[in-house]
Amino acid sequence: MKNISNLKHCFFSRKNGVSKGIYNSLNCGINSKDNKENVIQNINIVSKKLNCEKKPIVALNQNHSNKVICFNNREDIKNKIIGDAIVTTLKNVGISVLTADCVPILFYNPKKKIVGCVHAGWKGALNGIIENTVDKFLELNSN
Repeated sequence: MKNISNLKHCFFSRKNGVSKGIYNSLNCGINSKDNKENVIQNINIVSKKLNCEKKPIVALNQNHSNKVICFNNREDIKNKIIGDAIVTTLKNVGISVLTADCVPILFYNPKKKIVGCVHAGWKGALNGIIENTVDKFLELNSN
């Protein structure tokens, strides 16, 4: 994926954020019990690094499920939707998953310009989150 010029992607560690205590330091979990202003500032740090400051980064309320959320038009974009994977055909939209001891998985079809990201914990993996994400790509005529 590193050589794909029209796809920006990255992984962040806990470092270089503003959160304190057990959320130290780059906590982007909007549903955590961290100070909301700190979380928003951390998300802004990530957005700036990705050069998507003026556009939202779509995040899910992850719950170790096998649910895949798909956005095909800008009106569908919402945060705080419950699920563990995002798939989109939209350009210039940041999508994200948060992980600690779970696995982040990125998908991309360069011909169809479909992108996806998965939060794969053991429960979600066991219950088909990866397969469901592949199925969503297939529904969008990706092979």
